[in-house]
Amino acid sequence: MTGDQRLLVDDRAARDDALDEKRSFIVQAPAGSGKTELLIQRYLRLLSFVDEPEEIIAITFTRKAAAEMQYRVLSALRAAHQGVIPEQEHQLRTASLATAALEQDARNGWRLLANPRRLRIQTLDSLNASIARSRPVSSPGSASGVRVVVDAELVSLHRAAATATFDYIPMSGPAHNAATEVLEHLDNNTGIYVDYLARMLGTRDQWLDPDKKRGLSNG
Repeated sequence: MTGDQRLLVDDRAARDDALDEKRSFIVQAPAGSGKTELLIQRYLRLLSFVDEPEEIIAITFTRKAAAEMQYRVLSALRAAHQGVIPEQEHQLRTASLATAALEQDARNGWRLLANPRRLRIQTLDSLNASIARSRPVSSPGSASGVRVVVDAELVSLHRAAATATFDYIPMSGPAHNAATEVLEHLDNNTGIYVDYLARMLGTRDQWLDPDKKRGLSNG
């Protein structure tokens, strides 16, 4: 077996593993290698097991990606419904998984082709907003009327938070001493101090201890 043949076998084995609904995976591959197709296949695979399609949540970062994924899932379901037999190997697998999903659809009366909104393929922002809206209006910290904040607004919010943080620094203690030391290096320019705090808030995802970061990535 040549090196290229061995790589092809390994690639197929990895793709087979990624369709195991009882396990979780992180897929890393270069552009154009078929990651989206694999995600669609796993989504279709899961559809053949669940009682309701809403049990599966597929999350993307952009609306364009979410729309493309939903289109491709529905296209696979429609093709399977019409009995279309594709020629390429990876498309044959998608067709097979789509057929199994349609069988589960028929057993449970989902009618996904007529009700595509039951496919929960959405952006991360959309998911967060739906979770926030699901809280009772009367509950503490109710998220009634919440909206997603865009990047441009975050800048002003970070600055407001930084200003509030500066105002709440106590007159003594470790926090006071630390702030005093920083201000000494800034010639007591509180405006620059607040700017630094605001910029730090914009990179707060990088504040974790490196060991903790490794633990999260491995989990």
